[in-house]
Amino acid sequence: MKKLLLVTSFLGLLTGFAGAQLQNNAAYIKVSSGSYLVALNGVINTNGGTLTVDGTLRTPADLTNTAGATLQGDGQYFIGGNWTNDAVFNAGISAATFTGDQGSTVTSGGDAFYDLLLDKTTNDLTLADDMNVANTLDFQAADNYIVLDNNNLQVLHITGYDATRHVRSTGTGFLVRTVGGSPVVFPVGNTSYNPATLSNAGASDLYFVRVADAVLSDGDAGAPLTADAVDRTWFIEEGAPGGSDLTLEVQWNGGEELTGFDHTASYVSHYTGGSWDAQPVVSATGADPYTLTRTGIATLSPFAVFGGGFVPVIDISGIILWEHDGVSGVQNANVALTGDAVDNTITPSDGTFTLTANNGSNFTVTPTKNINKLNGVTVADALAIQQHVAGNVPITSPYKQVAADVNKSNSITGFDATIINQSLLGNPSALNQFKTSWRFVPVSYAMSVPPWGFPEKINLAGVSGNTPDQDFWGIKTGDVVDVYADPANLVPPPPLVLRAGDRVLQAGEEIAVDFRADQFEDLAAWQFALRFDPDRLQLGDIKPLGGLPLTTDDFGVFDIADGEVRSIWSRATGVAVQEAAPVFQLHFKVLQDGGVLSDALYLDETALRSIAYNSNMQESEVQLQFSEATTGTGQVADATILLRNRPNPFADETTIEFSLPDACEAQLRIYDATGRELWQFDKYYPAGYHAERVNLEGVTAAGVLYYELTTPYGTRTKRMVRVGR
Repeated sequence: MKKLLLVTSFLGLLTGFAGAQLQNNAAYIKVSSGSYLVALNGVINTNGGTLTVDGTLRTPADLTNTAGATLQGDGQYFIGGNWTNDAVFNAGISAATFTGDQGSTVTSGGDAFYDLLLDKTTNDLTLADDMNVANTLDFQAADNYIVLDNNNLQVLHITGYDATRHVRSTGTGFLVRTVGGSPVVFPVGNTSYNPATLSNAGASDLYFVRVADAVLSDGDAGAPLTADAVDRTWFIEEGAPGGSDLTLEVQWNGGEELTGFDHTASYVSHYTGGSWDAQPVVSATGADPYTLTRTGIATLSPFAVFGGGFVPVIDISGIILWEHDGVSGVQNANVALTGDAVDNTITPSDGTFTLTANNGSNFTVTPTKNINKLNGVTVADALAIQQHVAGNVPITSPYKQVAADVNKSNSITGFDATIINQSLLGNPSALNQFKTSWRFVPVSYAMSVPPWGFPEKINLAGVSGNTPDQDFWGIKTGDVVDVYADPANLVPPPPLVLRAGDRVLQAGEEIAVDFRADQFEDLAAWQFALRFDPDRLQLGDIKPLGGLPLTTDDFGVFDIADGEVRSIWSRATGVAVQEAAPVFQLHFKVLQDGGVLSDALYLDETALRSIAYNSNMQESEVQLQFSEATTGTGQVADATILLRNRPNPFADETTIEFSLPDACEAQLRIYDATGRELWQFDKYYPAGYHAERVNLEGVTAAGVLYYELTTPYGTRTKRMVRVGR
């Protein structure tokens, strides 16, 4: 009862001036109908207070409703400054008029105005949050604008608008109105007045409209267009998508027309399906400003006005996938666009591409790739071709038939296998016969057997918009088989072991190194690279020994200056290798004294994987093992054998194998090319075979490293390769 009595005692005081500032702190104040209150320095309603305005409340400064307070009533508000509501505002049927010669910012707090009037002197009203006017927005004076910034303004009725008083969509905010069968004007602009009018023959709905001062190639993204268009975009959205049947009229000024635009032959374009669509050209109405109409609009996104000569920017896109798994993208393919426009791009690791055409409608898309020709190619591919030619195991996939035709002769012959083998040997002339590294076929094309004459490009005619899904299969030339995919290879057969006699090296000596193979049931192909130290050994000749049907053509010495000898051999039908079969012989001249042959000659996995295949394409490792070393007179020099490390190359872990003639102390260590020691291990070992696991995690050195075995019988050293992580 005390609060009620207090309010009653105030009522007679609320007609007139409230001094510098009206501040209602937790009390109940009412401006009665027919009364007015002027607060020269603003109004603050706070701390749960209630301010009821049924008469007139006027302030040239700010009105703030905060801290749980309530502002209500059906009266009149005249505000010169900012309106800030973060409490409760019940507008009733009140009218809020913004006046004065200063800008105003409105924070509605989510509560709607009923009527909002703008009667300022050349100043804006800017929204600080989304705002709703439940009845009428009335522009009462020129140079009055509501600036949306990034906030939405929803209004039922709008009056008094023209080119000097309207809603400015300077950011991402929209003017929102309900549109039914009758035309509804959205008086919007940015730097100038560009209203849009909507009518809807479909279901009534809320529609959102804003305008931007540019036309972008991709609707709401891309490069600004510079010709044959009006330099404006109308962004239109709807509250509940679907059910629209809109007629849209847009307005622009002559100064907004870009070079080449002719308003007598123009149309309203809709950005849909990834491009600006085309419409029949008509003449715009009006005489600066101009208007143009489009009907039958069912879906919404950006709209713009184009001249009849406008050609949209078109994106032609797709993906190139490796045909073998249908998942892996083909990287570093060059995709070229020719025809009415020219463009090209290089595919990233996922194989995707996008080409851009600035004009025209007829195009050709052509992918090419001609690098790293031997990637994925082994002697197994030559073997598969030989088996196909012999009729033993036909290649039935049309894509693999294309891969087998390495010289692009539209046929598969033994020459294709020869090209592969000679290329793996390092023969540059043979590698030139690989006409390309990859070939490509459109995914949409149904390949047949034989596949010759298949298309290697996509021709497009009558393109009028973005054209996705122009996809290709990539076929790696020469990569006919993938032995790793064969489940039988998960448990590989025993290795193919080549054995040679070790010996002490003496300068000036001519030595013949015989290589013998352990028994192997079914040998159809092999590949390996032997590396010798050219400072210590000079290669003379290579001689096949008859244990296998080898010829000198199965060996390559194209990199002999660096001490490399390669062997690539394949045969359509496998052969049985007898125990200790003599397979080939290398003749060397020793250039330096010291050390043994096994230190200067080894299989080099970095140059070429050491692998063998049987006729079922099962893969085996090729190993080289030396017997105990002898002197030039044939006496045993040292039975200590330092074998290869496996795997090699390796990342962090590898295993070093060695054999000792007697029990003894031995030291293993690893060092880099500068002699810096990276790892060391000392142990007493019994006689026989041993294998030590090495872990270099945390050691940064990579590339060519050396591992060394030191025993009472001497020191043995070999190379290893560590790859970066």
